Amino acid sequence: MSVSTPSPTPSWPLGPELERALSLLRDQGQVLVSGLEAGARAFALARAWLHSPSTWLVVCHTLAAAEALARDLEFFLAGQAEGQSPVRLYPAYQFSPYQDMAAPPEVTARRLGVLWELLAGQGPLIVVTSARGLTSRLCPPEYLVDSALELGPGQTLERQALQDALLAGGYTQVSLVEQVGDFAVRGSVVDFFGPLLDEPVRVEFFGDEIESLRGFDPTDQRSQLPLAGATLIPCHPVDLSPQAAQRAVGALRKLAASEGLSTRRLSELIEKMQLRVTFGGLEPLLPLYFSRAADLFEFLPGDCQHILLEPAEVRSRLLAEAETLVQEFEEAREEGRIVLPPPMLRRTPAQVAQRLEARPRLLMKALALTSQPEEEAVLVTMRAAGHTGLHGELARKGEGSLLERFLGWVEDQGQDGRDVILVCRSRSQVERLGELFAEREVPTTALGQAAQAGVGTGRGALWLVVGALGAGFAPQELPLTFVTEDEVFGAPRVVRQKAPPRLSAMLAALDDLTPGDFVVHVDHGIGRYEGLSSMAVGPAESDFLLLTFQGGDKLYLPADRMGLISKYRGPGDTPPPLDRLGGKAWHKTKSRVKKAVEAIARDLVELYAARSFQKGHAYAPPDSAFREFEATFPYQETPDQAKAIEDVVADLTAPRPMDRLICGDVGYGKTEVALRAAYLVAMQGRQVAFLVPTTVLAEQHYQTFFERLKDQALVVESLSRFKTVAQQKQVLANLAAGKVDIIVGTHRLLQKDVVFKDLGLVVVDEEQRFGVQDKERLKKLRRLVDVLTLTATPIPRTLQMSLSGIRDLSVINTPPADRQAIKTYLASFNPKSLKEAIEQELARGGQIFLVHNRVQDISRMARLVTQLTPQARVGVAHGQMAEKSLEKVMLAFVRRNLDVLVCTTIIESGLDIASANTIIINDADKLGLSQIYQLRGRVGRAGEKAYAYLFVKSEGSLGRDAAKRLKALMDFTQLGAGFAIAMHDLQIRGAGNLLGEVQSGQVAEVGYELYVRMLEEAVASLKGEAPAEGPEPELHLAINASLPESYVPDSQVRLSLYKRLSLARAPEELASVAAEMSDRFGPPPPAASNLLEAVELKYTLRRLHASRLDLSGGQLQVHFGHEARVDLDRLLGMARKEPKRVQVFPDGRVNYSLDQTAPPLAQAKDFLQYIGGHGN
Repeated sequence: MSVSTPSPTPSWPLGPELERALSLLRDQGQVLVSGLEAGARAFALARAWLHSPSTWLVVCHTLAAAEALARDLEFFLAGQAEGQSPVRLYPAYQFSPYQDMAAPPEVTARRLGVLWELLAGQGPLIVVTSARGLTSRLCPPEYLVDSALELGPGQTLERQALQDALLAGGYTQVSLVEQVGDFAVRGSVVDFFGPLLDEPVRVEFFGDEIESLRGFDPTDQRSQLPLAGATLIPCHPVDLSPQAAQRAVGALRKLAASEGLSTRRLSELIEKMQLRVTFGGLEPLLPLYFSRAADLFEFLPGDCQHILLEPAEVRSRLLAEAETLVQEFEEAREEGRIVLPPPMLRRTPAQVAQRLEARPRLLMKALALTSQPEEEAVLVTMRAAGHTGLHGELARKGEGSLLERFLGWVEDQGQDGRDVILVCRSRSQVERLGELFAEREVPTTALGQAAQAGVGTGRGALWLVVGALGAGFAPQELPLTFVTEDEVFGAPRVVRQKAPPRLSAMLAALDDLTPGDFVVHVDHGIGRYEGLSSMAVGPAESDFLLLTFQGGDKLYLPADRMGLISKYRGPGDTPPPLDRLGGKAWHKTKSRVKKAVEAIARDLVELYAARSFQKGHAYAPPDSAFREFEATFPYQETPDQAKAIEDVVADLTAPRPMDRLICGDVGYGKTEVALRAAYLVAMQGRQVAFLVPTTVLAEQHYQTFFERLKDQALVVESLSRFKTVAQQKQVLANLAAGKVDIIVGTHRLLQKDVVFKDLGLVVVDEEQRFGVQDKERLKKLRRLVDVLTLTATPIPRTLQMSLSGIRDLSVINTPPADRQAIKTYLASFNPKSLKEAIEQELARGGQIFLVHNRVQDISRMARLVTQLTPQARVGVAHGQMAEKSLEKVMLAFVRRNLDVLVCTTIIESGLDIASANTIIINDADKLGLSQIYQLRGRVGRAGEKAYAYLFVKSEGSLGRDAAKRLKALMDFTQLGAGFAIAMHDLQIRGAGNLLGEVQSGQVAEVGYELYVRMLEEAVASLKGEAPAEGPEPELHLAINASLPESYVPDSQVRLSLYKRLSLARAPEELASVAAEMSDRFGPPPPAASNLLEAVELKYTLRRLHASRLDLSGGQLQVHFGHEARVDLDRLLGMARKEPKRVQVFPDGRVNYSLDQTAPPLAQAKDFLQYIGGHGN
């Protein structure tokens, strides 16, 4: 495959019709262009902008249309404009100002960022927005300008002034800066994450002078290269300074007095406003905070050009929304709520029209009727042929594979004098297709950007480019044809999103201890963590964790020994019983669990050894047909997914039976791994059975397999109790005759009347959900055919590593990047908000999950939904229903016979319904963080924008923890983030499921972390691996070795650092934490430096299998057991050479006298390294 060089980027000519349109626009101030849609429309706009760059305002009738146009413009302008792309999406808020909803932070940040760029005059921009985006009242431009702070090294600025600016700008003070709108203060360091930044900024002060500015990675909090400067602007459109808050309260009192509004509600609202923090329903009060409110037009430059797409639809949308706003205002007033009238919140359609007409206007319509001229504009008609139905046409055409038929189509385009630009989703797809074309001796050129093709050769050249284009087209005026891979291969269209960037810090937060949490102490059992406290022990002061046990017994655990405890995580929500400190019950429990774990591990090892001697069928390696099938996959494979596919293919082409487990949460791409395996086996003449635990999942997987394989010469069938007896008989007859290649079904496939002609592969989904008898049949099958097992209950990386070599295991931990972000809203529950959320989804033909986690009144909620939206078909699902009834409802929802499913958290996992893109969670504050993430992962599975509404009783009634949880949900809107959080929590079940039985009882007894540790040790022992380290050593130092509160003020952050230090198992891990501490908190004080040295000492002690070290009065004493890893020649040589300084005792104690003039910890480290066989 040849690769072009990005030498001068060719630009596309305007063409005669577009040139005429632009000329008319200059001369007459208005022109109507008709005949173009989607990609062709964006292509014309991109060429026009490149011809004469200036700031444009492009208006679409809906946000979805604006997003699609912005993506297409990005595709055509990539690499064309100097610097970054000129395209800016300006999103409107998607909720009514009378709904009291908190806006998603990323939407607010994007809006403010665009407004600032317009004010700063940072080059000509193309601002794309919806009709609603034109109407909102905004903060005046002068507020943003006056509030902006330019920060740079050497600048004089009081740290308190920066903190005040952040609070006034709507930033929230936190201990750890992770998302836009956060800021943190630690001594002389201030971190903040503003709307204009790709990553947060760390500002270091020296007195009242900024010493340095550095960007930092929110994942690990480590700073990057120094910055020359940074601009701080507000992260919220409302001015939260004391003066503005006072003005707003005064204005609200006047309004309430003139309208005779409720004094109780007025007092409650004023109380919120006086706190000067953001809350749901603050944005609609914006006009009260300023002497005047502005609109988007005030931020645009004087020479801005207006482009309206489908102007009639824009106009009707403006009129409809204005009418709805008046109705909503009247309803809110009738309910006694304190709200501002529509003229204070939105511009009227007439005001918007007046603004739009004040500048030259380019109008664009897909179809312009000559009998309906658009406002007397001159009509220019352009043409572009679309490729709708191309895939179907290719699938029906003659001989050869789909790829060969496509190449025939490319040849036809060449005969028409056109080159073809094939738009692929990923670089890997470009490479894959390039190789397939090269095999057929078809030359292709891979492009960096579409523009590099210029006007092409006009001789049927084939160009491949990575990008996102909504739909292909052939413009009449240029010898090019753009076509997307979806139009060729028929895959569902996918919207690319960036993968969630900030997960690890949040995952770590789930393990953070808070007072009241249950913990497991390795030696003493289950206790309760009560808090972190500082105490003097002898001459030194240290931090201790207070743990309480049964009967109120207390244990003060030194913070540097946190490695001995872990947060208790069990399989259910039931609190565990506390153990008695010093009691025998814990040791009996631990011993019993250890024996059970060792037995499981032994069975696993023996099974693996027996299988390795069996002979299996070796399949031929993948050929070009297999790679063509791969090319129809609608996403880019994640690295983990690609590795899993590679593993499975290697197993199938090896001469022994495959028995591989694929772990990865719902949506991570396990089914695609199974599809590749099924295709490889079925195309070589053997049959495949895909076994799933429920009829609903059987239906879903059947549809997935059928869609992906419909263009292949393979027959896919399903078998479950939802087929009639006659249908089942026919399927079974075809299966026995070899007329069915792949069959998807429930445990029905394991019954005796099911006969295969030549079964080659069994894929099992969620084996742990099958019954005992079914599992026994599967065990027999494993000896005869290749088996691939899929599970959504993941296992931790450490256990995965320890099982390597005794279990064929592939783990897909990478969340998919190519998914829609989920817009998340938080609101107080009210029927109006519920009605609007449901109707918005119904209007676009989608389905809705409504999670109401109380069985006792779930029917009442379903009746309310029917009453509010009589047009909706409503079903109810909960765990107390009879199995067949539940199945029937779920299947009706899967088959789209229901619009709204009112359900409990029963839908947490498993379901994958592309048409369900709204989830409403009632009483969200009553659910756990990972649970809500898991629920929210049910939507956003397709190209449609997904919405999650978190309803609570009232924002004011939220507890501190619930508020914190829900803020996290608001900020982490990416679907991938949700899966990662849920995965973290689900690992509790994963370790047991992996080994064939759900060991939930044992996990409950000892806690998840200790259970996994025991399993790892048992496996290592069976593999003949000696433990690399000894037990956790005790350290008794007569010096202060701790993290002082003055250095790390936040106790949670301090505890987290102690935990990370205690778990550091290599010098580089310790060095990483030490560097992060210096970076985040400044140079460590002596006590913190001592702690780092003490942790390094412990690392050495573990390596030497020492149990204790005492350091006081210039004497060092080390205790060794029978497993000591000491160089005896060195130790005894020292004792002989310096008997007064080194003494060795029969009980394993070693004494060493320190030099009073040198640092004691450094001497202790040198001594231990020397007797351990290192150093001189």
